[in-house]
Amino acid sequence: MSEEKEIILEDCPICRGPGNMIHEGGWCCYVECLDCGAQTAFVEYKDSESRDTAERQVATLWNMGKVVKQHPGE
Repeated sequence: MSEEKEIILEDCPICRGPGNMIHEGGWCCYVECLDCGAQTAFVEYKDSESRDTAERQVATLWNMGKVVKQHPGE
């Protein structure tokens, strides 16, 4: 029996704004800051089991501060 664990997202590593997990078209997910737009890489998934793994991976990337932020002119 699998045990579901709550995914906790820390504040944005750049601006300390709130992070939001986004699922894009049912094939990938990523975390994006609602204030500054910084985001993690996209992680693909194919089914509900790999979706759970992808969610944990992007949450880990976010909480470690592995984000991309585009600044004007880039």
